[in-house]
Amino acid sequence: MTGASERSENEQPEKSPVGAKRKSWLSYLMTFVVLGAIAAGGYAVYFFYFKPDESSETRSRPVVTVTATEAKEVSWMYELTGVGTVTPVQGTDLTSELAGKVVAIEFESGARVDEGELLIQLDTTSEVAQLESLTPQLRQAKSDLDRARELIEGNAISEETYEESIAEVDRLQADIKEQQAVIARKKIVAPFAGTLGIRMVSLGQYISPGDAVATLQQIEPIFVDFDLPERNVSDVEVGLGVRVSTAAYPDETLEGEIAAITPLIEEATRSFTVRAELPNTDRKLKPGMFADVVVELPQQRRIVTVPQTAVAFNAYGSSLFVIEPDEQDSEQQRAKRTFVRTGERRGLDIEIVDGVEAGQQVVTSGQLKLSDETPVTISDQDAGAHVPEVPTEP
Repeated sequence: MTGASERSENEQPEKSPVGAKRKSWLSYLMTFVVLGAIAAGGYAVYFFYFKPDESSETRSRPVVTVTATEAKEVSWMYELTGVGTVTPVQGTDLTSELAGKVVAIEFESGARVDEGELLIQLDTTSEVAQLESLTPQLRQAKSDLDRARELIEGNAISEETYEESIAEVDRLQADIKEQQAVIARKKIVAPFAGTLGIRMVSLGQYISPGDAVATLQQIEPIFVDFDLPERNVSDVEVGLGVRVSTAAYPDETLEGEIAAITPLIEEATRSFTVRAELPNTDRKLKPGMFADVVVELPQQRRIVTVPQTAVAFNAYGSSLFVIEPDEQDSEQQRAKRTFVRTGERRGLDIEIVDGVEAGQQVVTSGQLKLSDETPVTISDQDAGAHVPEVPTEP
């Protein structure tokens, strides 16, 4: 009996591993529930007792003075843009056909000259001397011819002698014309009216045939040649207006019209060349300049525009401030930051493709003091007059 009792005491059943795991899982769950309740209670206390009133903070912001204007709906003509090169109507390097010494310079560098005006005179002393010697010889030959004509009528001389007299007169006349032509060619004259470049010869200098003495450019009027993509070949025609601007005169726009269109499409670039003609009465455009060209097409489109000063360009997008009434205070206005999509720029205005509607008021100056929902008051004076200018380029 004793042995049986001892076996019963020593052979106690082992604890189930499933039950142990379930008890551990329940303890973890209870721990998370308690921690979650503590966190929720803490947040509730913070929300009701410590979190500031955002609406009161917004209402307590200082009022900022700005200037504003309405976004306008306007009509803009469709335009094509290109980059071109200023080209003279006529341009050449003035050179001498003959060799000779410069004995007279009749122009100043940069002067305007008329067609046929004398510019350079080369030495013609020997040519003039030869011409002077030929003149009396011609007179004598003509006299001999008259005498031979009388004699031939009386059969006093042969026909061969009479013809020799005629040939002598012709030869001397040809020699005189040749010397006159040489003398004329030693005068360098302006082949057309235009503006001279810098003088490249000096008095007394000996020049050879082909040596340049100056450049001559006809720049009034003047051409601007530029390329357009082949898809626009049906959009342009002779007579359409163009606007031209250059880096040399960034604040000025010159107007002209299309004078010619090439019939050839370049295979390499798939573009064609257009030539515009401008009066250039002030001669500001110079041959070789780069020029930005805008072709004005007859079609129009309705768009919304605002001043360029209203738009801020940043890496994350373009935006501006729209003035709206305060929802809680009808007498107060607020500036709301609005992201926009912009289009073309013309003059001081910029196209707003999306984000602002016509009639909405936008802030044009004073934006540096603004953040979203800042209360504002509108002034007629430029609030940003004394604020450093912020570039509007992206």
